Amino acid sequence: MATYRFDPLGIVETEPVVLDDGSTLHELVHELRAPGASRAGVSVRADPGPEASVAALGPDELLIDVEPAELAGAPAVRTLVLVQLGGVATVVLEQWRLDAGGRRWTATATGDLALWPRLAPGLRAVIATLEVEP
Repeated sequence: MATYRFDPLGIVETEPVVLDDGSTLHELVHELRAPGASRAGVSVRADPGPEASVAALGPDELLIDVEPAELAGAPAVRTLVLVQLGGVATVVLEQWRLDAGGRRWTATATGDLALWPRLAPGLRAVIATLEVEP
């Protein structure tokens, strides 16, 4: 089983919630949470096989930026996507995709657009500490 670790920096919970797609979500610590349409935090997912790539976008998603990056000591691709939640809110997904340990990893910082300027620096700092193992 693939494992990962990162320093939550007092920003996200140390224990994740497992989502329906198999990814784990480390929500913001209670003191930083604010009402919103999405669950803000950091999620991590590992899929079998190599070749991390930018995923296809849905009709309610807008790709804002793509750039090469490095994460967990491996080359990565960072994307910034806005997702419209049924006219209720816009959610930001900042994702890093990389191949490491024979897995395709996706690390995502997420939060409502209205809260993003406040959340982004801390969530990015948490993801920068990511380490992955096969």
